[in-house]
Amino acid sequence: MRPRVLGLAALAAFALPACTSVELAPPVVRIRTGPAAERPLRRVVALPSTCGSLTQIPIETEDPAQPRWETRVTCPANAMAAIDHAIRATLAYRGFHIIDSEQVNAVTARRREIMERRGFLEITTTVTVGALFADATPFEQYDILRELGAEGVLTTRISIGAGLGRSQRRTVTVQLRLLATDGTLAWARRCELEVADFLVATDERAIERGARCVVEGTYPR
Repeated sequence: MRPRVLGLAALAAFALPACTSVELAPPVVRIRTGPAAERPLRRVVALPSTCGSLTQIPIETEDPAQPRWETRVTCPANAMAAIDHAIRATLAYRGFHIIDSEQVNAVTARRREIMERRGFLEITTTVTVGALFADATPFEQYDILRELGAEGVLTTRISIGAGLGRSQRRTVTVQLRLLATDGTLAWARRCELEVADFLVATDERAIERGARCVVEGTYPR
C-alpha cells in the first residue's frame, strides 16, 4: 500500500502545475494622464471605435490533419458597435455629455459641401459621400468641434493580438483616449485581457469585458 500512496502523491505534484499553467493572467489596467488632465472636459465627441486584429485562419490543404494557417486582419463588427454603445452609455450616466459621431459626420458633410462650393466658380452639383470627421483637415476638425460646442474628443482603440500555441492564447486590449479640442491629451486608459480558445472564449466577449474594465472609475472633472 505504501508505494501506491507515494505514486498518487507524485501524480498530484505533477498535476498541480499542469492546472495552474492553463490559468489566464488577470486583467491589467494602465492609466496615463496628460497636460489637459485638469481641464473640465464634459461635452465630448465620441468617435467610432477602431480595431486591429491578427487572427490566424486555417486554410484547407491536401492533408486535413496539417492545415496551413494564414494571418488576417479582422475584427467583429457587431462587437465594435456594442462596445461603442456601452462606453457612451456608461460615460453619459456618469456625467459626460456625449455627442454622437453621426451628428459630427453630418456637420462635417455639410461644411465640406459649403467649402467645395466656395472653391469653384461654376458648379452644377456637389456630392458629399462618406464625408467623415476623420477625412477633414485638422483646421476643419477644430472648426467643427467648436461649432458643436465640444470640449474634447474620445477615441476607442481595440487590439486583438495573434494567438500563440495550440490554445491560441492571445491578448485583447481596449484603449480609451480623451483629447482636448486642441489635440492635448487629457488621459488614456487601457485594459489588457488574456483569452484562449481552450476556455471557449471569443473575441467578442473579451472586447465586451475590456469595455467594462477600461471605463471603470472614469468620471468627468
